[in-house]
Amino acid sequence: MLAVPTWNRFNWKYSNWGAPDSSPGISVVPGASNAEGAWTAMASSANIAQDVYGFFISVCNGYTSGQQKDHLLDIGVDPAGGTSYTAIINNIVCGQSPDPTNGPRVFYCPMFIKAGSSVAARVQGSNATAGTVRISMVFYGRPSNPEQVLVGQYSETIGTITGSAGVAFTPGTGAEGSWVSLGTTTRSLWWIQLGFQVSNGTITAHYTHMDLAYGDASNKVMIIEDYFIAYAGTAEDGRLENSSLHFLEGFCEVPAGATLYVRGWSDVAPPTGYNAVAIGIGG
Repeated sequence: MLAVPTWNRFNWKYSNWGAPDSSPGISVVPGASNAEGAWTAMASSANIAQDVYGFFISVCNGYTSGQQKDHLLDIGVDPAGGTSYTAIINNIVCGQSPDPTNGPRVFYCPMFIKAGSSVAARVQGSNATAGTVRISMVFYGRPSNPEQVLVGQYSETIGTITGSAGVAFTPGTGAEGSWVSLGTTTRSLWWIQLGFQVSNGTITAHYTHMDLAYGDASNKVMIIEDYFIAYAGTAEDGRLENSSLHFLEGFCEVPAGATLYVRGWSDVAPPTGYNAVAIGIGG
């Protein structure tokens, strides 16, 4: 008899959303002028009362109108429950994140964190005036069928960081732009997310689709397609469609040594400064 796979439900959850208002989560002060900020606690050892099989990250309120504010986000864990954090995810590109009503930058990471650990976030910023960013996290555990849960043991960020920006690319105007290589994986991965920003203090109104793929110069496998962002005004806060729509595309087995590519398509000539990285999870 063949085994019949069953759905999983996570029966434990912890979140740091806080009270319902316009500033969810916890305020994090980025480092200024391309320096790392300090670690800010997201969850204590008491909060992480169960083994974690995945966590959700929301980044918002990181923009200031008329200014360029690039951001790189790290997530750190201390398995002993203290404040000596080691980054398990590095350099998520997420600058100029909008307010919650306009679609924050959203990521899901199916990574394991053992019970009793403490978790923190830190942000590197490009601007000399650091400002603040709001980080929300939701942690999931106690799956109903743990033996059937894919859970990662390591992460990899693909894309060279320059200052506080990822790999530059230029969306096409009225058609797909050229594929630009983010870099090559060093380990096998099976979950991929896209982090992006527009490094520019004056962003004119436009709409862009972004694609992420792996392969070579001639053949590519699409991972994420038509990741939609709208800069509807001049506030420098790109508004996303619901990013979680692309979580179903996140599962994609990418071998070690594969090259990842990004491209974009804008309705009008886009501003300069588009840059991105891919965040992969494996193990």
